[in-house]
Amino acid sequence: MADASDKRKLIAIVEDDPRLADMFHDMLGRFGSWRLHVFTDGQAAKDQLPDICAHLILLDVGLPNLDGVSLYKILRGHSNTKNTPIIVITGSYDWELHRMGLQTGFLLRKPFSMKELIDIIHALLPEEKDG
Repeated sequence: MADASDKRKLIAIVEDDPRLADMFHDMLGRFGSWRLHVFTDGQAAKDQLPDICAHLILLDVGLPNLDGVSLYKILRGHSNTKNTPIIVITGSYDWELHRMGLQTGFLLRKPFSMKELIDIIHALLPEEKDG
């Protein structure tokens, strides 16, 4: 569990590609004061995400052990994560996602710019000003 005195918001990154996960971790660490938790597998994310109280989830669709579409539906059905913003990262087209039963408000299609991702995160998780 995180240190209770750490007031920074937590972003969970669910991405199985180690290069992308590292890039997200590096870029988000550079452009915001968030805590970051990386999951490389859908099943581990399913088991732990409801308990870590993430403020935002970056979710890749193509994951091992439990795909991102199924994980999205599970997270939306869980009381601890049903209102957590989820940014779905995919190479799929809208019609493919709809066919899989995934309708999401926040969708980032690969390839995307890190600036685009950072802008979305800043909009969803505004920085709190001290004092």
